[in-house]
Amino acid sequence: MKLRKEIQDEIEFILYEGGEIPEVCFWNSYFYLTEPPPEGIGLKLSDEELKALQKAVIDRYLLIIQRDLTYEYMDKPFYRGLSRAITNIKRLRNFLENTGLYPEYEGLLRRKIKRWFKKFKDDLKANGKDIKKLFPKEELKKFREEVSKL
Repeated sequence: MKLRKEIQDEIEFILYEGGEIPEVCFWNSYFYLTEPPPEGIGLKLSDEELKALQKAVIDRYLLIIQRDLTYEYMDKPFYRGLSRAITNIKRLRNFLENTGLYPEYEGLLRRKIKRWFKKFKDDLKANGKDIKKLFPKEELKKFREEVSKL
């Protein structure tokens, strides 16, 4: 199904301008699209369009989480660290649960994030860094706990 231009524009906005809490951007987009003028444009969203907007939130969260599990970004000003990845994993899980999408994504996102974390650890090790010295034991444990809940 081809999405209407207004929906596609909002998806791109969520993905690329969605900030650190993309579900806020989702709700702004949702109300803009569905509220009658002058507050919005008064569209009735199909199930496919709503799911596409929700998937943009999921994809945005994944971009943020991946950013904080990328070794090359550690010295960049936009890098937020493992604790921020934990926060965003929680936010992602809450979004999935609140929208009823959790069963559809259960396990899939966990495997993806585990792969990113393994690469992150491997990259640290390859560059002579020990993850256990960079991050507190409690933080590593909390990260694993949160990932296991996805």
